[in-house]
Amino acid sequence: MQLSIEFLWAVAANPLHLPEFSSELQAVRLVTPGPVGLESRFEGDQLRGDRRWTTTSTITKFDEPFCFEWTVGDLSDPVSRWSFLLDENSEGTTLSHKVVLCGGPSPLSDRIAQFPGEAEALVQERLVVLRERMSVTLAGLVGLARELGEEGSGLR
Repeated sequence: MQLSIEFLWAVAANPLHLPEFSSELQAVRLVTPGPVGLESRFEGDQLRGDRRWTTTSTITKFDEPFCFEWTVGDLSDPVSRWSFLLDENSEGTTLSHKVVLCGGPSPLSDRIAQFPGEAEALVQERLVVLRERMSVTLAGLVGLARELGEEGSGLR
């Protein structure tokens, strides 16, 4: 079954779905009332090992149905910028996931400050984990969109 861009967009542009596919992101709460859109904010509860923390993200691009982007942390010194990119083509719809590590204050920057001689190895290790988790998230979102499309019950 080919998925329409609308089905994938409805799933990918809803940050409440993200914890379903993450071992690190445990919960998401919308901070801004109303429907999700440009400049909406949400909090995410994170867990890695025995370390817990909460992030605040702002939706910085909302180009329906092509790009959903959120920036983690202070917009003037962000930790990271995440996005889902959708492209409808003759083969169906392609969903891509992208992250840019921006260097703002984070557990990774704390760890690098603690072990500056291991900075490159720490960043490479984190990138491997991020790639794996992003692949799981993409597969999960596509699976959820398929499930909802097959049920014919609409999207949540």
